[in-house]
Amino acid sequence: MIEVVTEGGIFVASTPKSQKPISDTDLVSVRRQWNSWEVAQVNLGEVANPLWDLESGGVKASSPEALIYGYVWCDAIVSGTLAHSCLHGTAPHSIKVCILRKDNSPRIYNYFVSLIGPKPDCWQR
Repeated sequence: MIEVVTEGGIFVASTPKSQKPISDTDLVSVRRQWNSWEVAQVNLGEVANPLWDLESGGVKASSPEALIYGYVWCDAIVSGTLAHSCLHGTAPHSIKVCILRKDNSPRIYNYFVSLIGPKPDCWQR
């Protein structure tokens, strides 16, 4: 508790709640390309090798700036859909996905930033 003394007496306020720790079962929203309308959720523990990049997987679409990407197995989707077919080989496949700030809570997004560091300034298009 934090005690603040005012002219009229003592005001007691609670300390800010600490954020819940990150768990492998927390859900992360992902897209195949930064501008795809399809969004899927995967468990955080399923996202491998996060990185800043300018190019999506699959069709190799360019993004307008460096965004966070990672890799998930195509059968790891908990809910939603992604643009992916298993026509090019035996499933499951590791697919590159985009992790956007607008799709995720600050807690989840900032976790990935803490893993890979701040966005590179020199990667702006």
